[in-house]
Amino acid sequence: MNIAFTTILLFIILAPGFIARSAYNSSKLSVNDTNKNIVNELTWSIIPSLTLHTLFIGIVHNLSSYFIDFQLLGNLILGVTTSNKAEESFKQLGDFKYEIFSYNLILFTFSFFIGYGFREIIRYFAIDRRVRYFRFTNKWHYIFTGECLDFKDVPDKYEEITDKIINVLCKVNGKSILYTGEFFNYYIDSKGDLEAVHLRNPIRRELDKDDAKVKDYYVIASRYLVIPNTDIININFRYFSLEEVVEPTEEEKGNAITLDETKSVD
Repeated sequence: MNIAFTTILLFIILAPGFIARSAYNSSKLSVNDTNKNIVNELTWSIIPSLTLHTLFIGIVHNLSSYFIDFQLLGNLILGVTTSNKAEESFKQLGDFKYEIFSYNLILFTFSFFIGYGFREIIRYFAIDRRVRYFRFTNKWHYIFTGECLDFKDVPDKYEEITDKIINVLCKVNGKSILYTGEFFNYYIDSKGDLEAVHLRNPIRRELDKDDAKVKDYYVIASRYLVIPNTDIININFRYFSLEEVVEPTEEEKGNAITLDETKSVD
């Protein structure tokens, strides 16, 4: 039997785990390396694939009149060359081609939603912030968003953050320039390295002016500024927890004065 057919068959068997892993890692939380080793990815998909196949085989056997012919499957995987065995195997494939196609289509779709749903559960309950094992591969996400404050042994809390201000020190035309602005976005390459930082309402000043005042800052005539990583020397993150204070109205102030006067009379 052609080795190419066996390879395709093995790929189809491992596809559910591969699809589930791809769905789980499809967001910006994960680094998607375009040069990743497909063999390594399929190896990591073995256990999820076997789990999903076991679940679906149990459903098929208990809720329908069909059953999985493991002897036929073994012959196809092992590439049995005996003419009558090979002919019988391919004949059965032809007889149940629509059922086999439907089984795999439903399984692949279910695998996608399993991977996607598992990621949403991890994020909803913040399990990735509390348990290192479940942490996603994009480390910059946790830094820029401030979710790193929920890591173990960090005293602050991510939920307390209301504003994020970033200071970016850059080398521009031989001068050290400090850019300051609200965090808006960031960009990484396929390896997970920082590519650029995106600031909102940016201002800048020369670093040698250590006693800088407001007049030393230059307001950049742009609402957004993208700074490429090639110009960046270092980045300082500042997370703020601001509370809204409501000023009392004139009527409320008047009522307060009246109450104080009443008390003084008594």
